[in-house]
This record gives sequence, C-alpha cells and structure tokens, in this order.
Amino acid sequence: MADKPAAKASPKKPAPASEEPRTFEPKYNWMNKSRQWGMRVTPGKAGLKLGDLNTGIYGEVPMHWQDQSRNPRGAIARRGMPPVGYSVRDKADLWADSAADLYEEAIQRRWAPATDVPWDTIEPLPDDVEHAVCQVCTELVSYANVDIETITGWQHQMSYGYHEVKQYLATASFDAARHYECFRKRALANGGGMGLEGPGMVNRMVLESRGGWTEAVVYLLLLRGTFTLTLYRYLLRHAHNEAERVIYSHALEDKARHVSYGLDHLKYAIAHVDDQRQIVGTLIAIGEGGMARDFRDPVLGEALAIIFAGGVKNAGGRGMDGFRALMRDFLDTYFAHCRWLDLPRDPSRMPAPLNEFVAA
Repeated sequence: MADKPAAKASPKKPAPASEEPRTFEPKYNWMNKSRQWGMRVTPGKAGLKLGDLNTGIYGEVPMHWQDQSRNPRGAIARRGMPPVGYSVRDKADLWADSAADLYEEAIQRRWAPATDVPWDTIEPLPDDVEHAVCQVCTELVSYANVDIETITGWQHQMSYGYHEVKQYLATASFDAARHYECFRKRALANGGGMGLEGPGMVNRMVLESRGGWTEAVVYLLLLRGTFTLTLYRYLLRHAHNEAERVIYSHALEDKARHVSYGLDHLKYAIAHVDDQRQIVGTLIAIGEGGMARDFRDPVLGEALAIIFAGGVKNAGGRGMDGFRALMRDFLDTYFAHCRWLDLPRDPSRMPAPLNEFVAA
C-alpha cells in the first residue's frame, strides 16, 4: 500500500501586535540651536524683499565661504555632511551689491511669450523683410542659448553663502529661456523660418571660459550683453507690429538687468582682488578680438540693413547707415562702461572691422 503524503505544516500565525504603543521621548535639543534667535524682519512699502532679510548675523556675507555643503547662510552646520565641492567660494568671484534688488525686479516683471505677446497682430511682410527678421531672430536664439548654458553651467558651482547672486542668476537663465522661446516663435509665426547660423566666435569664447565666472561675465555681459542691449533698442524702433514691440521691449528690460549685474560684479571684483583690473583689461582685449572676427561675417549686418531700410532696395544706403549708427551706439555705450570700470579703451586701437564704426 502506497505511503500517504506527509501533511503540510500549517503556516504560523503572526504574533499579535502589542497593545501598548511604542513610546517616544522627544528631546527637543534642536530647539536650543540658533545663532540669533528673536530676529524679526518686517515688510516695507514694497513688501518683504530679499535684501530686507540681511539683518543681524543674517546679513553677514563673508569674503570666503568655508562651508562646502548646501547649508543656508545663517543656519547651524551639521557635522559630518559630505562636501559638495563648490568651485566659486570667494565673494569677489561672483558678488554684486545689486543682486538682491535685481532678483526682485525680475520676479515682478516676469512675462510669458505665449500669452503676453499679441501674436495675432503679425501680418505678412515682403519676403525680403521677413527673411531679414528671421535671420536676426536666428542669431538672437543663438545668443539666448549661450546665455542659458553659460549661466546654468556656473550657477551650480557657486556656494550657498551667496544666495542673492544664485537666486538672481536663476531669473537670468529663465529670462534667456524666454528670449530663446519668443525669438524662435517670431521666426516661425509669419511664414518664414530659421535662418543661417552665425559664425559663433563669441559664443565659443563664452562657453569655453575656464578662468572663472568673472571671465565669463566679461565676454557674456560686458561685450555681448552691451551689443545685444543696443540691438534690442534698434529693433524696437523698427518693429513691424505690436507683437514685435512687446517682444523687444520686454527683452530690453531683461537684458538691462543682466548687464547691470555684470557691471556691478566686475566693479566689485576689480575693487577687491589684487591684479583683477589688469586681468579684466586683458580679457576685454581678447573679447574685442572675438567680436571683431564675428563681425567680419556680413550676414547679421545685411539682415539688419534690410530691416532698417524696409527692404533690399535701400539696404545698401539708408539701411547700412542705420547699421553703422547701431554699431557706433554700441561702441559708445561699451566705452562708457569700460570708463566706469576704470578700464578706458583706446578707440583708435579697436580691431577691424570694429574700428570702422568708432565715432569720429
């Protein structure tokens, strides 16, 4: 007779949960840890602004930030936190006294290209003018992309002790994303399309800056930023419709903040770092050479001449006169910025073809 299969063991029932809840004895030791308890900040007429928080120990911004963690300024560091490895830890390498105010302004003046630009006001333009507008927009999209990559590439390397600058630069990178968006939309919104990529010498110079954030600021904001600001002003004067007027006016406000931060940072760096004045002067000379090589390519100048003349027919005369006026205004503004930084330039020594646009 076959053996009967062995009976399966019945599964064990889980032990009944304890009727008594686990006791937890809070210690509240963390409540005794504060560098300055009782500090109170109050909003002013414009609300509670970022700069208003810099009171007492919370307004102490050291020249060098020792902490390598993400510890917020004014908080008590926790021992044993692994270092993040920030490379920008000296105040002079990123600071601008205007950063907190520029952050507030950027937040208050934010805009959305999808809804704030009256796209329905765009009407057909002559093909030559539309080609020129699309070519300029292509160049501006390229500028904006370099802004995004450069700012975000350096921002994460800046220590949290200088949060005002990090917060402002977050708005600047978002401004650049908006510019990328709106100029690409303008190129595609009226039966045109993207044009020819620019020579990109300054783009490469900015993106490959390895000497620190200050070097990037010289190329990105003092040189390229001043030119872009001037370009927006001229495009606003020659806008073809309300959509373009809204785009250029908002972009102009955004870029003015970027250049303001750049100038304030360079001024601070020159004042607080030995030999920085000479270093920035050398960088400026290198940057001028890069810009000069870009302007040897005729595409942007010709496209702008068509816009300023209202077509190809008068581009060689009235249009090029407008382009030369733009370049003179750019250089005049640039020279004024350099003088403010106590780095005056000799207009007669500008590299070709920039020297052709120096005002007599």
